[in-house]
Amino acid sequence: MSRRDILGRLLLGLWVLASGCDVYDKPHRPVPDTFKAHFADGTPLDRQALLGRPWVINLWVPG
Repeated sequence: MSRRDILGRLLLGLWVLASGCDVYDKPHRPVPDTFKAHFADGTPLDRQALLGRPWVINLWVPG
């Protein structure tokens, strides 16, 4: 494999990783009243469990 191929694959990999990232520019916003979510096992996640705590939600959508 040539250096050009390696560099191309490296740049493609970095682009894929960077395109999956998103910047959240509005921190410290309260959880909306209409927030509804479920864990993978079907257990509901309610708004009260998130209030007053930092939280991160990672969404996976089946394709």
